[in-house]
Amino acid sequence: MIFLKRTVVWLLERLLEACILGGLFMYLIFGIDANAPRGGYTSLIGGILTCSVIVAVLLFVHGYYVTTAICGVLWRSRKLWVYPTITVALFAIQTHIIFVRGKTDFTPEARAMELRFVGGGALIVFACGFLGNAALKRWASVRLRSNPYLSAGVITFLSFLLLNTANYLRPIVGASRFRPYGLPFTFYREGGFIHQWVWRDGVFIWRGLIADIAIGAAVITLVGYVSERIRTHRHVT
Repeated sequence: MIFLKRTVVWLLERLLEACILGGLFMYLIFGIDANAPRGGYTSLIGGILTCSVIVAVLLFVHGYYVTTAICGVLWRSRKLWVYPTITVALFAIQTHIIFVRGKTDFTPEARAMELRFVGGGALIVFACGFLGNAALKRWASVRLRSNPYLSAGVITFLSFLLLNTANYLRPIVGASRFRPYGLPFTFYREGGFIHQWVWRDGVFIWRGLIADIAIGAAVITLVGYVSERIRTHRHVT
């Protein structure tokens, strides 16, 4: 049960973290581009959600979520400051790798915001990890009956995470341009050169991301339903 509780807390940490990092990323972009469009409240929320998805996908394909899952789910120190400190180090390293790998895609102004994004992001990551540790410490002392849909969600998420990590780490065969990421549907495609001199930027394939989420939700519902039926049948017999 403690494994399930750790996983739930870890998921909530990453969700809260992605939302706040998306807001930070959007703020830094607006600070760079004075002509960025400014809308109402709905436009602001939509922009933050879009930036949150972009940040989360970039961190995911560079292994941030896998490494934090190892530290936050498989092993977690009882000291409140140890896990948040580790996640900060992982975030700083993975973010630097993102900026290094995307050097040709980013403008000089965008590359210049790396230090500010890493600095602000480190505070956000530490705060989320610290709050998660405190919540887990209180929750660990409470005994609850496991929910089959919650268990199915955790198992499905970790399975998709491992599957996509294996896909990301697969050997490159032939030219690496336009390399797709995402299983079962591609949600990001790398950039590359066309005719050796025209650069095509990487793109997020939103329909693929939505399809992956829909399939994940369907799998969770099916597995949770089957698990609940099996458990009910055992209690009856």
